[in-house]
Amino acid sequence: MTATLVHGDHVSCSRLGGSMRRESSRLRQHAHSLEDALGELAAWKGAEAGDSRLSIEASLRVLRATADVLDEAGAALQRYATDLAEGHELGRRAELRVQRAGLLLDGTRVIEPWGPASAIGSERRRGLVPEVQARVDLATAHVGRARGRLGREMTRLTQALSRPPLLAPAGQVEPLPHSELGRTGCAHPARL
Repeated sequence: MTATLVHGDHVSCSRLGGSMRRESSRLRQHAHSLEDALGELAAWKGAEAGDSRLSIEASLRVLRATADVLDEAGAALQRYATDLAEGHELGRRAELRVQRAGLLLDGTRVIEPWGPASAIGSERRRGLVPEVQARVDLATAHVGRARGRLGREMTRLTQALSRPPLLAPAGQVEPLPHSELGRTGCAHPARL
């Protein structure tokens, strides 16, 4: 029998997700500081002031986008951690069912043990294989779906971070329109 039907450390995934979300919050605080600096530059006139505003606005875009992606990635990892914990429990129950039925696991395949057995015992075990296999399949499919969702989300977020506007050098990014600034001077992330 395999050591564990479901592999992965849900506690570490949750902790990493939490760390990513805390870092996202820290980046948002830096963005607020830059917004304050941008507000102080409003009184400045001249080419240097314009260049400084463009540079700060470009930094704001990158900070906001990075903070959003970190927050989403952290949330995705925490959802995955929950799914993985559920998968571990489903796997544990399936493994117990395999043992109680007198069967064995070969990877994720339920098999009858080798060796002499009575005809009645062998027939009983053979009859339990489909039911027990269904429980094993439920646990592995649950984790497989969760890993697939996590993989798709991480691919999407990686692509979001590599969008050309976020990678443009300072001065080549359009400034924020004043209509996007709220009462506090913060742009709504959905409008960026």
